Amino acid sequence: MSFELQQNAWSASPRSISQDEALDEVKRLLGENLPTSSLFAAYKPLRDWFARPAEIANIHGIAHEARVMIWQEILARLLIKEGVSLDQEALRWAAATHDLQRLDDGSDFPHGKRAAAWVERNLKQRLPEATLKMVMYLDTWHVPADVHAPAMTPELAVFKDADSLDRVRIYDLDPQYLRWDYSKNLLQYLAQALFMESEARRQPGEVDLFEVVIEAAVALGLVRA
Repeated sequence: MSFELQQNAWSASPRSISQDEALDEVKRLLGENLPTSSLFAAYKPLRDWFARPAEIANIHGIAHEARVMIWQEILARLLIKEGVSLDQEALRWAAATHDLQRLDDGSDFPHGKRAAAWVERNLKQRLPEATLKMVMYLDTWHVPADVHAPAMTPELAVFKDADSLDRVRIYDLDPQYLRWDYSKNLLQYLAQALFMESEARRQPGEVDLFEVVIEAAVALGLVRA
C-alpha cells in the first residue's frame, strides 16, 4: 500500500489531547504489541561508530538516536496494524546510524550521505541487500526536504516523522510538517514527555545514555520492560 493511500489511516479528530490521553490511546491500539525493552539492545550504536565520539552526549548523539528508534518502532507498529508494509529492520538500523557521521551540530547537509557510506562499509555483511539499501536510502534522504527525495516511501515517511518528533529537544517541533496522522494527532503529545523523562534520568559523569532513554520509555509506558 502506498504512503498516499495510508496516511489518513487513523481518523481521530485533529484536536489537542493530554499526554495521558495519548498514552492510553497508544496502549489501547497496540496492546501486547508494544515493543519490549530487550528489542532495542541489538541496534545500540557503539561509541566508536560516531565520527565525534567525544560528542556522544550532545543533541545529535546516542540519546537522540535512541528516541528516534523508539518513535519509529511505535509508529511503524501502529501503521502495520493498519496494513502498511514496512521494512522494520531497515527503520531500526536507520535510527541507529542516521546521525553517526555528523561533523557538527549545524546543518551539516552531507551527514546523511556520510552515514549511508558508513552503513555500506560496516553493515553489508550483517544485513540482507534490500534492507542494506533501504537503510542507506533512509540515512541519505532524511536530511533534504521531502520534495527532493526520489520517492517518499512509507519507510522514509515513518523515519522522517520519528526524527522530527525528537525536535522537541531543540524546541523546534512543528506538527504541521509531520506526515502521518498518528504522528500529528497522537505521538506529538508524547514527544516532550519522552525527552523530559530521558533528561531527568541523566546522572553526572559517564552513563549509558541509550539505556537511560529506554528506561525512560519503560517508565512512561511506551515500552514494556
